[in-house]
Amino acid sequence: MSDATHETVLEATGARARLARVYAEALLALAQAEQKADDIATELHTVAIDVIAKNPAIAAFLDNPAITAKAKLPILGAAFGDASDLFKKFLHVLTQNNRLGLLRDVSAAYQAIRDQQAGRVRVLVRSAAALNDQQKAELTTTLADKLNKQPVLTVRVEPELLGGLIVQVGDRVYDSSVRTRLNNLRNTLMASSSHGA
Repeated sequence: MSDATHETVLEATGARARLARVYAEALLALAQAEQKADDIATELHTVAIDVIAKNPAIAAFLDNPAITAKAKLPILGAAFGDASDLFKKFLHVLTQNNRLGLLRDVSAAYQAIRDQQAGRVRVLVRSAAALNDQQKAELTTTLADKLNKQPVLTVRVEPELLGGLIVQVGDRVYDSSVRTRLNNLRNTLMASSSHGA
């Protein structure tokens, strides 16, 4: 029912996704043992979305194999000095294994595992105008009934849709936007006129 305040990170694919999930599972197991799963989720999200995603230069630095772990560690220590000990140890392990470039993927995998454990599903909703609380509640209820999971909505306003919604759950997209309906109508009219010519 709540409106997520962040962008969802696109899931990695292939070997990178598998590797990120291995790191995420290991981190989550340690975090749950220390009863810090929520805190680590917040730290991961902050670094992945608020730091790396918004600063390509930082992402390039973290992912650069030419920069040694020895050179990266002091910079990471200064940048994340206020982070929890567990998170700093995790960054150290990633650095030592030259895997800092996986941080965004690990963050996404960590969140996906936690969502799965809690019976939640992330839903991206794009609408032409902002949704009010009642509309969000109704959409959440409808999605919960259809998906048999608790949806966590991220709502994006995109006026170019003209009206209606585009709802994305994982790789499934439900498009009821006016823009798409108009495009479909135009394509149908063009196809019928070309056949009639």
